[in-house]
Amino acid sequence: MNLRKFIFSKKLGRVTLTLLAVLLWGLSPGFTRGGNDGSPAAKKINWNQRVDKLLKVSQEGDIILTAVGDMIYNEEISHFTEPHYKNLYRIIRDARLSYGNLEMSLNEKPELQRSTYLFRMGRDFAWEIVKLGINMVSLANNHAFDYGTEGLKECMRILRTSGITYAGAGMNLARARAGSSERVQKTRFALLSFDSSPWVRWTNPNEPSIATVRAPRILLEKEDGTTEAMPAPLWGDVKAMEDAIILAKRNADIVIVAFHFHWASWSMADGIPNKVPPHQTPVIHRAIDAGADIIIGAGPHVLRGIEIYKGKPIFYSLGNFVYHWKTPEKIPPIIWERSDETSSGVIGSDPSLRGLDVREVCDSVLVRFTIRDKKIHRIELIPAITDDRGPHMGDPRLVNDKRGKEIIDYLQELSKPYGTKILYKEWYGVVEK
Repeated sequence: MNLRKFIFSKKLGRVTLTLLAVLLWGLSPGFTRGGNDGSPAAKKINWNQRVDKLLKVSQEGDIILTAVGDMIYNEEISHFTEPHYKNLYRIIRDARLSYGNLEMSLNEKPELQRSTYLFRMGRDFAWEIVKLGINMVSLANNHAFDYGTEGLKECMRILRTSGITYAGAGMNLARARAGSSERVQKTRFALLSFDSSPWVRWTNPNEPSIATVRAPRILLEKEDGTTEAMPAPLWGDVKAMEDAIILAKRNADIVIVAFHFHWASWSMADGIPNKVPPHQTPVIHRAIDAGADIIIGAGPHVLRGIEIYKGKPIFYSLGNFVYHWKTPEKIPPIIWERSDETSSGVIGSDPSLRGLDVREVCDSVLVRFTIRDKKIHRIELIPAITDDRGPHMGDPRLVNDKRGKEIIDYLQELSKPYGTKILYKEWYGVVEK
């Protein structure tokens, strides 16, 4: 065999092996729900017509507020033209106010990296958030200080100059707790944000800070003599949270409070993906007692139940909305160099990891509130998923009817302990108040 034929044969062998690997990966067992689940069927639905009908439900004078879960992304998605992508984003853009938990940083200081999981984009990426339709974000989460106080300061500056309202962070602790406000027509809105992660703390209240409800672990002794470590919210932080909400309510008709709870012992790592830790509910109830009208939870990266407490909705977690953090093509290279998880933890990389892990992480809902006469009139739940493989890995989209009903039914199951009823209407859910 001459050299030219040998090179051609070698290249052909590589192509054949690559194609075979792709085919085997796509046909691997155990993958029943997620990105490739129902995508062809979802494409066949007339999403333009469906969303047109949804958006026309509102009456003149109604104010639409939407809320999504965690946003960790570093590649533009707002330009997608596929109907099951663009119509999900159209629902966000139609709203006067659209909220999301920005679990990443916007800054031009990559040299300030401080941890392994560094989710950062430059200042221009703020316009991608604007184009998506998000105009309100919470910053009180465990990634706020990934780039130190300077990174947080620049992130806040970039958001301000881009016209994005933020809460949960400030040049000092008092400002971080105070939140922000918006006025739409004659209705005044306030957004406050609090983090309860074991590894994020403010050290000097006079320096750039995030609002926290600290919950250090305490050791409880059970009746049988065994012990269990439990988070115990600090009374001073809870009282400061209440005071901030009381002050916000004096100048707002609708107070939105975003909580970021991120305790590893109650996460998927311990096989409890959807259980609400016992210390969270009392804190959230105290927030509503102080004047909060809407509670939006984040942190566990999976859906959790919905509670109606004193007529006010509590969303314990909305799951992931944009989730690029384990995407090989999109994740910052530094994470691949520094994290042991990425060798085996990439969604879709190992059939043994697909199942509950993939199913729960991909489920999501977009919440659509109709505000009428300064009160919550209607709450709709738009089922969605983040794709778990292929070029759209980590990107949010609408799903087919079968998959959508599964998500709403699952959320209803999670909400049963609170007595919450969710009606399935055509292709989305409606929360009974």
